[in-house]
Amino acid sequence: MLERLKKLFVQKPVEISEFEKNNPLGFGGERVDFTYDNQFDYSRLDIYQKNHYRRYEFAMKTISHGEICGDFACGTGYGSVMLSSVAEKVVGADLNKKVISEIKKRYNNNSKVEFINQNLLNLDFNAQFSSIISFETIEHFHEKDIYYLLSLYHRALKKNGRIIISAPYLQEDSEAARTLGFHKTFKIDEMRIKMWLKETNFGNPIFYYQDYKNHDIIDLKNNPDILICIAQKA
Repeated sequence: MLERLKKLFVQKPVEISEFEKNNPLGFGGERVDFTYDNQFDYSRLDIYQKNHYRRYEFAMKTISHGEICGDFACGTGYGSVMLSSVAEKVVGADLNKKVISEIKKRYNNNSKVEFINQNLLNLDFNAQFSSIISFETIEHFHEKDIYYLLSLYHRALKKNGRIIISAPYLQEDSEAARTLGFHKTFKIDEMRIKMWLKETNFGNPIFYYQDYKNHDIIDLKNNPDILICIAQKA
């Protein structure tokens, strides 16, 4: 009887995905984890890491030397460090206290980056940033909170400041996306982003597209996996 009860109630070990194996600070979510330093080797990254890295590489090319940038939903912070090679200062914010604690130690020699543990819906910046980078963020919020989040970004930007955001392109609702990715909003496309931006006083949106095959970010739509948008504070 005891053996039968053990079989009934002892849970099987949860299978660890390849993403989690390669991203130990992911904590079951989607935070891409590798250390960006003088030992960095792009060729050793997996497809998710390469895809994510190329978005920060793209963002670096859009900002000017001397800017103050926000990297909101900064995850494991490597992107904030990348941005700091151009920007005067980068403030990286993430919800996970353990992640922030770890990356503060990991990048403690970089005085141009400040990491803060913060729920993005509690951001309280006023006209501080020239650019706000927020990759794979909006899909983690319900639509009503997306409007509020973008309004906080708008307030945090200086005059003529810009946001650079990304999201899965036209992602279908699924159990995996909800439970493993913690996604709350689906079917995100250009029209929905334009609507959210218009309601929160952003203008001149420009869209780019990226896939997991070659990771290039282009302005032509060709079976994209990721939608990227740059928009200016109106």
